[in-house]
Amino acid sequence: MIMKRALTILSVSILAAAWLCGCGKIRKTESRDADVLYHACYSEPYVTLDPSAEQSNGIRILYNVYETLTHYDDKTGEVIPKLAVEWSSNADATEWVFKLRNDVQFHDGEKMNAEAVKKSIDRTIALNKGAAYIWDSVDSIEVTGEYEVTFHLRYGASIPLIASAGYAAYIMSPNAADKDTEWFNAGNDGGSGPYTIATVSARAVTLSSYEGYRGGWEDNQYKNVYIQEISDSGTRRRLLEAGEAHLTSELSAEDLAAFSENDGVTILPADSFTNVILMLNTKSSPCSNADFRKALAYAFPYEEAVHDILQGNAAQSCGMIPKGLWGHQDNLTQYHCDLKKSAEYLEKSGLTDATVTVTFIVNDAVYREILQLYKENLAQIGVTLKLLNMDWDAQLALAKSPNPDDCQDILLMKWWPDYADPAGWFSPLLMSSGDSVGYNFCYLDDDIFGEKNRDAVRLTATNKNEAEKLYIEMQEEILDQCYMIFAYNTLQYYAVNNAIHGVYENPAYQTCVSYYDITKD
Repeated sequence: MIMKRALTILSVSILAAAWLCGCGKIRKTESRDADVLYHACYSEPYVTLDPSAEQSNGIRILYNVYETLTHYDDKTGEVIPKLAVEWSSNADATEWVFKLRNDVQFHDGEKMNAEAVKKSIDRTIALNKGAAYIWDSVDSIEVTGEYEVTFHLRYGASIPLIASAGYAAYIMSPNAADKDTEWFNAGNDGGSGPYTIATVSARAVTLSSYEGYRGGWEDNQYKNVYIQEISDSGTRRRLLEAGEAHLTSELSAEDLAAFSENDGVTILPADSFTNVILMLNTKSSPCSNADFRKALAYAFPYEEAVHDILQGNAAQSCGMIPKGLWGHQDNLTQYHCDLKKSAEYLEKSGLTDATVTVTFIVNDAVYREILQLYKENLAQIGVTLKLLNMDWDAQLALAKSPNPDDCQDILLMKWWPDYADPAGWFSPLLMSSGDSVGYNFCYLDDDIFGEKNRDAVRLTATNKNEAEKLYIEMQEEILDQCYMIFAYNTLQYYAVNNAIHGVYENPAYQTCVSYYDITKD
């Protein structure tokens, strides 16, 4: 992979941020430089920078570089214009017409029009990676005017909502649409957003302002942003305390509490549609046995995780869909830690002295502490739990092994939706994607939920109440068969240097902050 000049942190006490100057050279400066916003992140900033393919941490980069046709307003629950100014559909929601802005220019100078929209989404569909499945309903896209595009669907769907997605919905320059993934991963972009990608490395990305952005720039905005992985929570806290970093999140409960007496840092709560899920490998023994899966579910330390380890900075999950989004229901079956019941289901399964493996992201102290308690609980009923911590790329590679017997038994991961809709969980987590399992790490056959899921997506555009009933039915079946263990819903907090203002996270775009909206004193 060809990389632009990489940036590295040489020590915690002397940190540098960098940006691409107009002359094409990299200039280094102290991160306290008033012109550089330093965002310290808990994990690698991206998996890929290809806007058609990324479905992981890179959303925080793409969200600031590219734009979508529409945007989800979390305060009203409505979809609002972004690159599109208005839209309409026929009665059965199988045809959607979008009228576009005529004042948008991509970073390479090309203008945004209907041809660019068609080419962008056609590329994403053809590539069929990441969250491309959100466009499953689309039969064809037609240019019906220079600034008008029409979606023809195979079945009814809410294209305005789908088009607001934080993944797979970005519109790019026609020139960029012709490039391959390596071109994007080298640090090139084809967006129309307020920032361009200046430099990339495996652990850091630098953004620079796009001077031609239609919103303009004020002196109190940040024209350069440095996003870097600092996996250790304590290190990120110390960076904030020292005034080196400006914002961070995903802090441990202890580190959050440590800020209570720091007048220079504010803790900002953020609504979250994120939950932590344990995906059980239903295609391989012992997790192919439903009673064994229930034994696992009744041994999980839900209460201790939420109250003792996370110190109340989370809430036990009730079903797949978090509270605050339609499709959630409070009275769904909720497992609790009961080792007597766990032992009963283990005996019923006929599987004794079993060993199971669980993968989780490296250096996550919270996951490790929770899983250590889980391991101790399972040991009491005669089940051995092996903890495998690895980076996300390695976790994915193992989970996508062709033979489920070669995969982990349990994969612990954090999930947030592609767009603010129950389909953001059901489509990727219950359905395979082409020849790939996608994120269906329970390895469920598509015929288990496929028809109901497609019906729910279709009904969302025409009869939302009926769609919601189907989503609740599917959650009841998931819980009854215990395909997954829903551990807890996260409560998001940002630690923010008091010298900056405007930090806000929309739960539909988890981990994303609009750097353009941040101002400095």
